[in-house]
Amino acid sequence: MADKLKNSAKKKTTSDLKKMAQDSMAWLKKKVSGVGSGSKQDKFGLGKLFFFYYDAKGKNTLPYYDRFPLVIPLEMYPDGFLGLNLHYLPLNYRMAFLDKLMDYADKGDAGEIMRIRISYDILSASKRFKEFKPCLKRYLTSQIQSKMFAVEPEEWQNAVYLPVQQFVGAPVSKVWQESIDKIEG
Repeated sequence: MADKLKNSAKKKTTSDLKKMAQDSMAWLKKKVSGVGSGSKQDKFGLGKLFFFYYDAKGKNTLPYYDRFPLVIPLEMYPDGFLGLNLHYLPLNYRMAFLDKLMDYADKGDAGEIMRIRISYDILSASKRFKEFKPCLKRYLTSQIQSKMFAVEPEEWQNAVYLPVQQFVGAPVSKVWQESIDKIEG
C-alpha cells in the first residue's frame, strides 16, 4: 500500500484529481450502503483514520471549522483527543502528507498497514512534516454528533480524495489558501 500511496502523491492534474474524487465518491456510496442504521460503533484508536460529524464548541468565535472531519487521532485526553484533520489540506497536499506519514506505519504480519504511529512531538520537531500545522485540531467527545466511521488502511487513498469537507464560516478555497500560507510561511 505504501508504494500505491507514493505513486498517488506525485503531482496530479486537475482532471486527475477530479477523476480520483469521483472514484472516491463511488467508493463512499458503496461503503455507506453497507453500513445500516444499526451498525456498531467502529473501534477508536490512535493512528487510524476516522470520519464523524462535529459541532465545534467555539463555533461562534472560530473563523471556520469542519463539520465532517477526516481525522487521524494523535493523543487521547479525558474529554477528547488531538488529531490531524486532513480536510484542511488541498487534495494534492493531503496525499503527499499521508505519504510522508507512511514512514511511521505499523505493519501486521503480512505487511499490511495497521495504523500510523506518530505523535505531536515528532510532527512538531521535524521540518519534514510542515503540512501538519493547519491540520492539528482538538476535538471534544461531547461535541461529536455521530458514530465515528473508521476507514480501513487499504481504503485511505479513497477517503483522502473525497471532497466531503464541510467547512462552516468560510469557503473551502479560503481555508485551503490559509493552510498553504501556514505551510509555506
